[in-house]
Amino acid sequence: MPVIEVEIQLRPRNQITVPAEAAAGLGIHAGDRLLLRVDPDLHTAVVRPLRASYAGIAGDIYGRTQAEVKAYIKGEREAWAE
Repeated sequence: MPVIEVEIQLRPRNQITVPAEAAAGLGIHAGDRLLLRVDPDLHTAVVRPLRASYAGIAGDIYGRTQAEVKAYIKGEREAWAE
């Protein structure tokens, strides 16, 4: 997807409206929580969706089955003992 650049206006109560095109580009919807990162030195602001949950983010990192996870942990413990 190409970069989307849109002009927005800051309203009196420090509110902005994210245009539909930009919201679609971020995959955000009404009620979603966002993270606003501001760099005053560069006069930039970056908005990104904030995860509601980190559950499952590392899903298969240690293995896909309980046996694979146990084997991974056993290997790590053996490495610590050396």
